[in-house]
Amino acid sequence: MCGIVGIIHREASPDLHSLASALDTLVLRGPDDCGLWHDEHVALGHRRLSIVGVACGHQPICSPDGMIVTVVNGEFYDYKRLRQELSDAYCFQTDSDSELLIPLYLKYGYMEMMKHLRGEFSFILYDKRRRLVVAGRDRFGIKPLCWYAEPTPGPSPREGGLILASKAKAIHACGVQAEWDEYSLMQALSIQYQPTNRTFFKGVRQLEPGHLLVWQAESGVKDIEYWDMRYPVGDDLKLDTTSQERPYIEECHDLLLESVRLRLQSDVPVCCHLSGGLDSSSVAGIMSHLTDEPVHCFSIVFPQADAEYDEDEYATETVERCGAVMHRVAVSQHDILQHLPAAVYHSEGLAVNGHLSCKYLLNKAINAAGFKVALTGEGADECLAGYPHLRKDLFALLPPKEREELTTRLYSTNLAIAGTEIAVGDTLDCRGLTERLGFLPSFLAAKASIGHKMYRLLSSDMLERCSSHDFLSAMAAHHHVDVRLRGVHPVNKSLYLWNKHALCNYILGTLGDGCEMSASVEGRLPFLDHRLFEYAARLPMQLKIKDYVNEKYILKEAARPYITNRVYQRQKHPFQSPPLTRYFTRAEYSQIYDELTSCDMMRMGVFNKDAVVALLTSLPTMSQLEQTAYEPVVMLMLTIYYMNQMLKGNTGGGLTP
Repeated sequence: MCGIVGIIHREASPDLHSLASALDTLVLRGPDDCGLWHDEHVALGHRRLSIVGVACGHQPICSPDGMIVTVVNGEFYDYKRLRQELSDAYCFQTDSDSELLIPLYLKYGYMEMMKHLRGEFSFILYDKRRRLVVAGRDRFGIKPLCWYAEPTPGPSPREGGLILASKAKAIHACGVQAEWDEYSLMQALSIQYQPTNRTFFKGVRQLEPGHLLVWQAESGVKDIEYWDMRYPVGDDLKLDTTSQERPYIEECHDLLLESVRLRLQSDVPVCCHLSGGLDSSSVAGIMSHLTDEPVHCFSIVFPQADAEYDEDEYATETVERCGAVMHRVAVSQHDILQHLPAAVYHSEGLAVNGHLSCKYLLNKAINAAGFKVALTGEGADECLAGYPHLRKDLFALLPPKEREELTTRLYSTNLAIAGTEIAVGDTLDCRGLTERLGFLPSFLAAKASIGHKMYRLLSSDMLERCSSHDFLSAMAAHHHVDVRLRGVHPVNKSLYLWNKHALCNYILGTLGDGCEMSASVEGRLPFLDHRLFEYAARLPMQLKIKDYVNEKYILKEAARPYITNRVYQRQKHPFQSPPLTRYFTRAEYSQIYDELTSCDMMRMGVFNKDAVVALLTSLPTMSQLEQTAYEPVVMLMLTIYYMNQMLKGNTGGGLTP
């Protein structure tokens, strides 16, 4: 795992001082080595976290003739087989998997080579002969890549330049002003997530998952999609007997084992994240099956909260069953607040729960214990329809009475995600998306319920600006849902939009890579192996959600030999920290109140102080359900405040969107 930077100009020479400054901002992504390469128009920089080819993997990497140069962030799996296939025509210069990119490009070209890449990655490749730059991001957006196109009008000799980097802060270090992207902020206030092709920073875009950015001196920038999630169209296949299910389960088992085995390949020790749920427990169990040494498992515990949030007993059972080594990371409400500003800074994202601080602290503990690589369970719910809100979408296909009974039970057993994934209270107007999609996905209803609560806190000017946009319809249009999701099962429609926004922007970007790399830890995600995902996408829905209530049924069966009985029988439990709005002490409440009503917060022009004061004053007397439902609202405001403080520090002044 690494940090990469590219500065590209049509006519002028790249500023190497800016490149060095950008690399300095990425030092935690790659503390082991630093390298740069440049010619008269292009400069590439790399910060290295040494994992594969530790002794011989310096980047940037050049082809033997010096005409192709690349920097890579992440991992290409199955690289030994590919290296052997390519070695007849190409002389490898390093032991790193990253060098595969050059011979693959030379043999196949930039579009066709993507079919051969398997893993979590982003990269920049420069073809000096063609004056061609190709930047790419993996299929799910596990690894980030931001870009900034310098304006073409005007007398500047840097007209038409391009800056690419792993994080926006590196682009800002190149002299780009650090300011809010107003549209992204407004969309986050409305439905939590920024658009998939934008960041929260003005002018700084993010390359979408499964996309390439191609730049040539003559033609400028092109954004090209090379892969997308595809779900079957037509009637859902019905399986009538257990014997019909067995081949599917066995194939899922084999694909999962292969995916974990590939992600264990490393020249440094590997550990895993562990909660009390099915996903991480399956990964830990399979790792223990595939390795001779005890697996080191790192788990967040909440000593001050009840069992609704603290999963220690389940994680402990898994560790004992696997013969693993447990590392507990105890987190208090004080810890969540204390570390939230740093987590926002490193992740460059906003949050709806204290799990952002928890992920930050978890990875700090992994680094302190001497590990650079951690396997995680993220992606299983996206791959195999594990979330409670997807069951709610499935209930819509049932007769009214049965639907109502199951929905009532779902709400009563999922208080922890009330307001974040299941709507509580009124929502913003969602008719535009509902008409285009044919129904309203439950998770987007939940996001619109956050937006409805948030709108009551906005200044009149910001409310007017937000209300002039239909963010949900814009989301649908951007992803061409009318065409791509026509005839697709409703649950798969929900999954598609969830994966495009919640998975890419939040789970992988903010909570995943942002927190992992703040501690120089590489996260690897077996469930987001694209071959496993493509297989799962074609599965009958009853293998994902059995009898409307048994989520990730096929994973439970495939992972049965590696997990405990309690994990096998347990309902999905998304990782959430105890809400600050429900478990605060007087000190934490005072800090939240002071920061959200401060002059710095109000100078943004986003919030109405009287409305914010009224909400915070009423919090202590709310019911538990109300307190939980307002957690995402309060956390969004807090992380907006911390992001604004970060921008204020970078710009030397205040910020008004």
